[in-house]
Amino acid sequence: MKSFIKLLILLLVAAAIAFGAWKIIETTLFNDDDVEPPQQSELRQPPPAPVPPPKQDDPYQNAQGEDASSDGTPVTLTCTDASKIIAQLYDMRVNGKTQDEANESVSNNTTIPDERVSSFIEFVELLWSTPKEKIAEKNRFIKDFTANCEKLAQAAAAAPATPAKPAAPAAQ
Repeated sequence: MKSFIKLLILLLVAAAIAFGAWKIIETTLFNDDDVEPPQQSELRQPPPAPVPPPKQDDPYQNAQGEDASSDGTPVTLTCTDASKIIAQLYDMRVNGKTQDEANESVSNNTTIPDERVSSFIEFVELLWSTPKEKIAEKNRFIKDFTANCEKLAQAAAAAPATPAKPAAPAAQ
């Protein structure tokens, strides 16, 4: 009876090793078959919105006139401005423009602060990698983006308002 149990354990270990080897071979040789398309809920979610800084010293900072621009002040991007840019990119995608054209448009857009250009280029990559038929309707897409942007802006504005308190020294 003891030899029978040992034989069963040996067979179980051999089966586990064979199964593990098969899984390793399957993932290395047949990896293309297991690629899953992105979830549809992920496709409809706009990317994280660019968050404007919590304080804006000059309310006319984004004015288009030559007098309003100065090299010393940072350019801010409001949710409304970001939504307009996202709408332009959406139209480019739907109208069959190439990803390179969209990236060039983002890079040449002077209303986008330099530190936000990479976020928009990542958005372009996501939008162009999504099949056209799986992209949400434009009005809903822009509405969702604007809502997410405003939530992030409110969260960013609330976070710096509560300054961090230093830890109290331990009483001895």
